[in-house]
Amino acid sequence: NKKEDKMIILIGASASGKTEIAKILRTQGYKKCITTTTRPKRVNEIAGADYYFVTKKEFNDLLLTNSFIEVTGYQNNLYGLQKKDLTVDGLVIVDPNGANAILRVLGKEAFVVLIKSSKKLRKERMLKRKDKMEDIKIRLKKDDKIFKKRNISRVNLVLNNNDESLEKLATIIKQKYQSYKIENLSQ
Repeated sequence: NKKEDKMIILIGASASGKTEIAKILRTQGYKKCITTTTRPKRVNEIAGADYYFVTKKEFNDLLLTNSFIEVTGYQNNLYGLQKKDLTVDGLVIVDPNGANAILRVLGKEAFVVLIKSSKKLRKERMLKRKDKMEDIKIRLKKDDKIFKKRNISRVNLVLNNNDESLEKLATIIKQKYQSYKIENLSQ
C-alpha cells in the first residue's frame, strides 16, 4: 500500500451525527473522500463536495471499469468510493459493508470509528431535518440490524453520541487516530 492511503472510516446509523463530526474534522485538516451516489441531491448538498451525484447508468459504467473500492446499496440507491478518491488523512463515511471492503484494501492503514446514538435521539434528529415519518420508521428498524459492531471486521473506536459535544467527539477521534498512526504505521 502507498504510504498516503491512511484514513479514517466513520460508520454510524442514520442521524448518529457522523456527518456533523466529519464536518468538524474537515475543518481540522482531514480531507473528505467523496463518495459517488445515484441518490438525488438533498437541498443543502453540493455536488462534488458532499457527493458525486451520477445516474444509474454512469454508476454502472464506473462499475464496469472497476473504479470502486467498495459499493453498497441503500434505500434503492447505490453508493461507492472510487479508488481515485482515496486521499492522505482522508475521511469517509460508509456502512459496515463499505468499511469491510475498504479494510480489505487498506488493512491497518484504516482507522475505523463506530458512532452510536440512541434510537430516540436519532428519531428526533431525523424529524428535525424533515425526514418523512414512514422513512424514519424503516431506517430505524433497518439500521438496528445493519450498524452492529459485529458486522464490521475491525473497529478501532466506538463513540456514543447522545448528548456529547460533537467537537469533543471529533477531538477524541483525532487524538486516537494520531496515536494509532504512530503506533501502527511508523514501522
